[in-house]
Amino acid sequence: MLNFFFPRKIRLQATNELRLLESKKGVSLFQMTGGDPYFIMGWPGKALSDGLYEMIIDLPNGADQLIQPTLYVDSGKGYNEDEAILLNFQMEGERVTTQFTLKNGAKALRFDPSCQSGTVAIGDMYLRRMSTTSIFLGHLAREWNETRKTGEIRKGLKRLSSALKKRELPFDRPDNTPSVPSAGALAEGLPKVALNEGRYQITKGGSDYVYIPPRRPDDLEARLHNLTKKPIFSIIVPSYNTPEALMQKLLDSVMDQWYPHWELIIVDDASPDPQSKSLLNRLTDPRLKIEWSAKNQGIAGATNTGIELASGDYVVLLDHDDELTLDCLFELALCVNDNDPDYIYSDEDKIDLEGRFSMPHFKPDWSPDTMMSTMYVCHVSCIRRNLLIELGGLRSEYDGCQDWDLILRLTEKTQKICHIPKVLYHWRIIPGSVAGALTEKPYVLDASRRVREDALRRRGLSGTVEPLKELPGYFSVNYHVVGRPLVSIIIPTRDNAAVLKRCLSSLIENSTYQFKEIIIVDNGSIKEETIQYFELLRSENLAKIVRSDIPFNFSSLCNIGARDANGDILLFLNDDTEVITHDFLERMIGYAQLPHAGAIGAKLLYPETGHVQHAGVINLSSGPTHAFWGIAANLPGYFVRNLLEYNWLAVTGACLMVKKEKFELVGAFDETLPIAYNDVDLCFRLYDAGFFNVMCQRACLYHHESVSRGLDRADSEKLQRLMRDKASLYIKHPRYFQADPFYNINLDPNSLHFEYAK
Repeated sequence: MLNFFFPRKIRLQATNELRLLESKKGVSLFQMTGGDPYFIMGWPGKALSDGLYEMIIDLPNGADQLIQPTLYVDSGKGYNEDEAILLNFQMEGERVTTQFTLKNGAKALRFDPSCQSGTVAIGDMYLRRMSTTSIFLGHLAREWNETRKTGEIRKGLKRLSSALKKRELPFDRPDNTPSVPSAGALAEGLPKVALNEGRYQITKGGSDYVYIPPRRPDDLEARLHNLTKKPIFSIIVPSYNTPEALMQKLLDSVMDQWYPHWELIIVDDASPDPQSKSLLNRLTDPRLKIEWSAKNQGIAGATNTGIELASGDYVVLLDHDDELTLDCLFELALCVNDNDPDYIYSDEDKIDLEGRFSMPHFKPDWSPDTMMSTMYVCHVSCIRRNLLIELGGLRSEYDGCQDWDLILRLTEKTQKICHIPKVLYHWRIIPGSVAGALTEKPYVLDASRRVREDALRRRGLSGTVEPLKELPGYFSVNYHVVGRPLVSIIIPTRDNAAVLKRCLSSLIENSTYQFKEIIIVDNGSIKEETIQYFELLRSENLAKIVRSDIPFNFSSLCNIGARDANGDILLFLNDDTEVITHDFLERMIGYAQLPHAGAIGAKLLYPETGHVQHAGVINLSSGPTHAFWGIAANLPGYFVRNLLEYNWLAVTGACLMVKKEKFELVGAFDETLPIAYNDVDLCFRLYDAGFFNVMCQRACLYHHESVSRGLDRADSEKLQRLMRDKASLYIKHPRYFQADPFYNINLDPNSLHFEYAK
């Protein structure tokens, strides 16, 4: 058996669903062509001994490429799920590291970088077995950092020394629970404190998520007594061959609810396994209703049976192998009292194969276009019962996506929708479940496409549900242009003939949409080359030139162009952009024509690298910022935000489309913001007026950023002006100071990449 305590380079053999695209400078770019890509790992020698190992991978494009990365161990019985290890990586520059325990050694190892298709750029991989000494030194370093300010260093060293002698260091435990406690151990072993609104903690340098059960308020009874409304929640559970242990966990999570006014309705959908019925037969709590189906109806049919038996004010949907948090119904009751909603959803996380909390989804507030792109609301789902009955419940023809279909129909009837930005639901990952990967159930993919096609028909909209080539299993909605609307493309410029020529050439030659006019707002050009180019544009009727010699004011120039526009739709465009996607106008128009849509943005890329310059604006604590700045354009980003059409609070004015009537309704660009944040201000006002801004990620342009004027941060004077404009923005819009309804308070307040708050 091999025991190497220094990192050894591992050979990676691309074995399944991996196609090499290119290899240079020690980094290989692979296309993952399916839902089960994997490498076989090779090392010097025959077998690895048991013990703790560290894996190190050069991953220049970051850990976002790794979606549920897994290590499969062959200890002599072949690869199997019992010896599968979900890997929790932490970033260290352009490297990721993780640690794992081999209980029975390994004759072979298989590395699955992702459970979904996409691309992965991977460099060298190293592996080393960690000695007891290295473990001790690591714990010693952490103990030093944690205790040097408390004066208890000696006590810490004594604890470590004693543990070393007894071989009781955390990583020596045979149950493979070094740093992320299991769900049960966490509930029993950790102080019940709330670290933040989401009640979670990030450990090990920010890579590992740990859910912390909330502390029961000392005045809970008084809070419950003082509720004006005390809704009854009917929790509906369709059950089929549910393992007794998982059903018991579900029952415990309901029985332990802080809020007492509930009923639990379990509908056994003709389970053939008698053991799965044993626990249900023993239940005697009067708040429980058990219904035995005579025949299998499927998840929608069984849920509808439960809805018919429900007597509560609201229905809460709960899958038969999942769990509610202890405060779930309490938080729902508070929301009902504050907002009287028809529909409530919350944040959620997952329970992985080792019983650990993982993969939290911190969601945006209600986002109708996001809802057409992905089933982002998911769990927990709480619906007013009368409205649910009016809708006819769930539809069996969409089993697998029955909840998605329901919410799409429901939100066509009501806009009284609330999001609680707290984890209130634990979604269990089991082999073959959609919680693990969409590609686990092909019929779900078909249903996910059909629910959106049906929504388009129902809403009287024309569009195509298109698969994402970068990420099989996901679809993007391409709305078709209605009629032949004229698009007025407004481009402010000054003495940038070469830059403007590239922009206009790409619009004329690369754009397939024919019904457009180009309005050049000339801000006092004096160069002969520029003047001659304008004359050429006029003579060939390629563009209208509107001259304005005012001091540079981007807002004023755009408003001047808009007043001269004949189009029903306006596109404000920087002169330093260049069209990539031939149908970018059609795609953006399709969204701009939606009655609820406000500003529509396009993805802007750096021409040198093809990496993201703009994929949406997030309103961070430090101010409005370009999300995903600098990452590869084909990476998914946080819950596929970089590839799918999501609603955002703002998009950049470098390429911003809006219907003219909506632009005029909110008062056009604010000319008191002459340079910075005028686009953000316009988006704020559109959202305040009831419109939803959209990032159309399938519409792509190059942005030769700030060729026209230079960067605002280039000197102290421009930086001071930028800070003044930002202050003016928040004085005008105080509700958005350090707040973004399409971000989440549980995410890092200053992260471009939707990282967890630390």
